[in-house]
Amino acid sequence: MAEFALQMLNISKVYPGVQALDNVNLDVLPGEVHALVGENGAGKSTLMKILFGAVSKDAGDIVVKGQSISIHSPSDSQKHGISMVHQELNLIPQMNTAQNIFLGKEITYALGITNPKTMRKAARDLIHQLSADFDVTVPVRRLSIAQRQMVEIAKALSTNADILVMDEPTSSLTDREIDDLFNTLRDLTQRGVSIIFVSHRMEEIFEICNRVTVLRDGKNMGTRNLSEINTDDIIQMMVGRDISAMYPKVVVPQGREILRVENINLKGALENINFSAHAGEVIGIAGLVGAGRTELSEVLFGARKADSGYLFLNDMPVHFATPRDAIQKGIGLLTADRKEQGLVLNLPMTVNISLSRVDKVAKANIINRAAQTKIAQKYINELSIRPGDTKRRAKFFSGGNQQKVVLAKWLFSDAQILIFNEPTRGIDVGAKVEIYQLMNALAAAGGCIIMISSELPEVIGMSDRIFVMREGRFVQEFKRSDDHQWPETIKSDILRYAMGEVALT
Repeated sequence: MAEFALQMLNISKVYPGVQALDNVNLDVLPGEVHALVGENGAGKSTLMKILFGAVSKDAGDIVVKGQSISIHSPSDSQKHGISMVHQELNLIPQMNTAQNIFLGKEITYALGITNPKTMRKAARDLIHQLSADFDVTVPVRRLSIAQRQMVEIAKALSTNADILVMDEPTSSLTDREIDDLFNTLRDLTQRGVSIIFVSHRMEEIFEICNRVTVLRDGKNMGTRNLSEINTDDIIQMMVGRDISAMYPKVVVPQGREILRVENINLKGALENINFSAHAGEVIGIAGLVGAGRTELSEVLFGARKADSGYLFLNDMPVHFATPRDAIQKGIGLLTADRKEQGLVLNLPMTVNISLSRVDKVAKANIINRAAQTKIAQKYINELSIRPGDTKRRAKFFSGGNQQKVVLAKWLFSDAQILIFNEPTRGIDVGAKVEIYQLMNALAAAGGCIIMISSELPEVIGMSDRIFVMREGRFVQEFKRSDDHQWPETIKSDILRYAMGEVALT
């Protein structure tokens, strides 16, 4: 038996003007979960696309179980037992689980006619192998995100894959779903499957992975046993510098009340929501998926109409019929899904930044392209957007830089209140710290930030006050002490309220 399940040796890839990969090496042992980490733009995606056959390498070798192989397409990759579960799942919503799993490799009768009964049985067997149990005959659009992910894994296993790449697999899962996924991954490794786990979540890497390989600027910075290092070691390898604090919170004096929310109700989602927010304040909203956090952000932004209740801005009542009304009043929303709702991916940075207030770069309904470019250059400098190409389309930026483009859009709109929904989802450690520093700057300039996040350390690290939501209600409020500290039990206290261990009154 070969020592390694997979070796990628001296892999290089050059795009016009960019050395994406420079003699990168990656080796994966049989039956291990191997973390691949690095800042956005470090080369992780390019390396995995080469392994999966979606991108061709310029130089280097790929060795599977001791045999050098050639990969020119995803089908080549699958023939060699390599499969990939993408962060954005590649399923056809109208088809059921069985049809998705066997798409392109349908089980047929002797005459080549599809045999749906046998396909359904095979699909059930694969799903049961993953310790899951749901109806394989319903359209996948009716499945939960976690169940759809199981369909993707089953699809990979149906090709007899023994090397499985998982790209940010937990980004849309609840804590319970993550536990179920990790149990599945452990079962797979017991069966000899090797897993490459691409993630930015350090706590998960240490929980599920055996070893880690770190990329930086297209180069391999080393492979380490996770039992021998800590988070700080990985971060320093990733960014090439020490990050003294993951959450560089700067507490600023609280100013006047900017926003007041009174008795907001939305059937099936929100119940009697009351709070106020002040200049210079960061308010964190914690809670489990489905608690009503996103619905609240949409009501505040005019994307949903509350059944009852009142909003006040600067002590004046306001009513938002549409998001445009909210934008005109100085409210911006960074949505959880920047690709679907925050950006127009095929348009350049210049256009995306000015989308929220086109009136500021237009005269007599004619857009001033030079003004758009000048504004984009301003935010490239202020937010360190990389690369600083104003004509670059949004889809070609890394996740962290896409988030900066979205943030630039709202800064350009002169937003006084910024609602951040999952502000650092899917972006690397270095970019996270930059986003936090921008939040500090916005608060110091007299803005107000409402931050919704599923990452408790982020909520605790950056908030001045924290509201816990459950079943559409605010069930508890926490405040920093006079010396700006939280109680030692803050994390467990938030979880107890969010999970229902404290009864609602």
